[in-house]
Amino acid sequence: MMVHGMLPPEEAEKPWKNGLVTFAAFLVFGTAPLLSFIILIPFTNNEMVKFVGACILSALALALLGIAKAKIAGRNYAFSVAVTLFNGAIAAAAAYAVGWTLKNIAGLED
Repeated sequence: MMVHGMLPPEEAEKPWKNGLVTFAAFLVFGTAPLLSFIILIPFTNNEMVKFVGACILSALALALLGIAKAKIAGRNYAFSVAVTLFNGAIAAAAAYAVGWTLKNIAGLED
């Protein structure tokens, strides 16, 4: 019998482990977009090429995260990757919209 609001014993004992895994995932997968700028610096000055590289590496990182999620949860790989990519695209669009709005409110030029 389970009491409402209580975690199962195996989850209640290791919150630090869950936090550490989440931190590591943010650290590893969050650096993916930056890698394209770092890697492409010696090869091109074109910002559009670097931006496209960041988009591709971000999509690859999200796909790998979706695969890991599917493997851990025992779900369909393709569906999990699609959902993760969709959520990532929505988050990226929201972040872009906030940045664009703040830039225009502050009156900053390109």
